Amino acid sequence: MPTALTRRHALALMGSLVPAVAFAAYPDRPIKLVVALAAGGPADTAARVFAPPLQEALGQSVFIENRTGASSVIGTEAVVRSAPDGYTLLFGSSSSFAVNPAVMKNLRFDIKKELKLVGLVSYTPHVLVVRASLPVNALGDLIALAKQQPGKLTYASSGAGGAIHLASELFKREAGVDLVHVPYRGGGPAALGLLSNDVDVFISDLSTTVENIRGGRLKALAMAWPTRSPFLPETPTFAELGLPAVVSSSWFGLAAPVNTPGDIIDRLAQAMRQANASPAYQAGLKKLGNEQFTLDPAQSVAFIKGEVDKWFAVARSANIQVD
Repeated sequence: MPTALTRRHALALMGSLVPAVAFAAYPDRPIKLVVALAAGGPADTAARVFAPPLQEALGQSVFIENRTGASSVIGTEAVVRSAPDGYTLLFGSSSSFAVNPAVMKNLRFDIKKELKLVGLVSYTPHVLVVRASLPVNALGDLIALAKQQPGKLTYASSGAGGAIHLASELFKREAGVDLVHVPYRGGGPAALGLLSNDVDVFISDLSTTVENIRGGRLKALAMAWPTRSPFLPETPTFAELGLPAVVSSSWFGLAAPVNTPGDIIDRLAQAMRQANASPAYQAGLKKLGNEQFTLDPAQSVAFIKGEVDKWFAVARSANIQVD
């Protein structure tokens, strides 16, 4: 017959095992990865490369759901409002985490308070390209031409108030030039506008422009990243050309509703580390033209804060606001 003391010891032991049991049980059903931007775009393609190694690391199916609309707001909010059980996750972009809070005054949620970052996943630096027929071959040429003809040259974006729009305004501010904004419905149509000579300049994801650059259909003048890209090693950075503040990229991170238990977040972070180490995943990133983040949790938080602060400042200086 067990004594009261024995029973207390048994109960204490059971209590100490609860987190471990919960940790081991997750996940026991498929996980939904919400991509808040359109299928076929940079966020979607990055997520589809990331999902298979994450699935392998978790030992459970990971499927992607595209929930588009309002520059990623609809999909992001769907995750914010979902059950905090680790089965609905956000594969979010720089728009979700940093740009929308800077330009949207009526967001119905606070991403800093209502989402918990699991980790940063990958990024594609931005590159400034011009149409092949524009009579410039270097960034200095473009700046000189723009200053000679203020308000004459045009730049494309993937939509008003988006990451590309703000990146272009950052360049305008730092270079002291006046370019006219021509918004398109997405990065694909914007690139087509450049290829068809309808617009002059485009700051865009390297992953979506690199083939046109290599094919001579677009001219790359500067990388908006602190270091040169291995995909275009001959293209200098803005810093090398005297504009060190022009740093921008499209980047992606994994997040969960804020009340998701810590042991589930830890399990997901562990799976992310396993996925990142996968040779197949690294090969997939290279094929996309994306690069893998190597930041620890503290560095990731600092990176996002820096992005939020930067885009708030750009939005204010360019008077960009989306209702």
